[in-house]
Amino acid sequence: MKKRFFLFRYFSTQFLILMLVAFVANFTYISTSILFALFAKKIGLNVTETGIVISALTLGALIGGPIWGKFVDRTGKRKITILISMIGQGVFCLITPFISGFFPLLMVRFGFGWFWVAQTPIVNEIIIKKRNIEAKNRELSWINIIRGVSYSIAMLISGYLSDFDPTWNFYLAGIVSLAIIYPILLLKKVDGLRSQEEGLKIDGKWILRWKNFLFYLPIFLRSTAVNGLSFFIPLFWKEKGLSAAFIGMVLGVSNLIQLMFFPIVGKTCSRKMKNIPSIILFGYALTIIPFIVAPFLYRGISVFVPQSVLSISWVFFYIATTLLLGEIAPYSQRTEALGWMETAFNLGGTIGPITFSFILAGSSNNYPLSFLSFSLLVFSALIIFSSYERKYHHR
Repeated sequence: MKKRFFLFRYFSTQFLILMLVAFVANFTYISTSILFALFAKKIGLNVTETGIVISALTLGALIGGPIWGKFVDRTGKRKITILISMIGQGVFCLITPFISGFFPLLMVRFGFGWFWVAQTPIVNEIIIKKRNIEAKNRELSWINIIRGVSYSIAMLISGYLSDFDPTWNFYLAGIVSLAIIYPILLLKKVDGLRSQEEGLKIDGKWILRWKNFLFYLPIFLRSTAVNGLSFFIPLFWKEKGLSAAFIGMVLGVSNLIQLMFFPIVGKTCSRKMKNIPSIILFGYALTIIPFIVAPFLYRGISVFVPQSVLSISWVFFYIATTLLLGEIAPYSQRTEALGWMETAFNLGGTIGPITFSFILAGSSNNYPLSFLSFSLLVFSALIIFSSYERKYHHR
């Protein structure tokens, strides 16, 4: 009898396919988005136009997130939605290099964001619906490890391709997205209505409650700040004389550091669920550091520090926030609730780059001032979530 490959011994074929979806979706997004400012500069867009086009992607995801989530919660059609997501993002990647002009590019990036966002809340919802807490946290950790690996690989590849020709990033991402259509068709037992399984009703007013606003608002503020930093720090480094290949390596290698933290955070959450809010608070606090040090650490190995800290903060914030949302959201509306979390992320992703570009332009490209001003958003998020935790969760 042949020994099974390491991952196959611990995970089902079903989960391995979900890992593949998560890997490809994240690879596609990262390889065509994080260094998009370099592509935009190559085709003649100014700083403000670049910020707006970057925000078009997140605007598409912002609008699409809750719509896809509600569609899945109402129909139970998870497999076909994941399939549509991958095909849609692949097609929009492949047509991007043929688009010229500000407004056409705006529409294409919006379309990419609309389709790309559909798979994330579905994959997360399939995982967090598990009754076994240890299995749920283990799989959530691994799915994010895979996303982290894809981020690093995408940054390393896109960095080198951007020095050669940025358009090749879009061709590669499109081909990879379309290449996994067959594995997605092999998914089983992912469809079905949670409300029918549990005999529960849909609460149409759940999202309108004040406590949920206080939960999602800090996510939005953090996302606004992080997207402003993430999309423009490559330009800052480029102005300091770093090559696109080196920038890609910095982002990719820094991201690898977070991978060792996913199982640690997942295990910590499974052992002491009551500590999840504290882990989220730590994630918010850690996020502030890169904004303060980024303007000063851009020489030698010091350039790895801000991105590494930001990557680690993401682990504490994202794992704990996803698990807490799985606990507080109605069971029959978890996909929708996760869709709203993606909306908070992408609303910040829409506003962040635009706001940062305006601050940057208004301050005559004063990057230190822009970075430090955005740190106040993360600090505000920390205060608001702390208030939410004391008022609604710490009981």
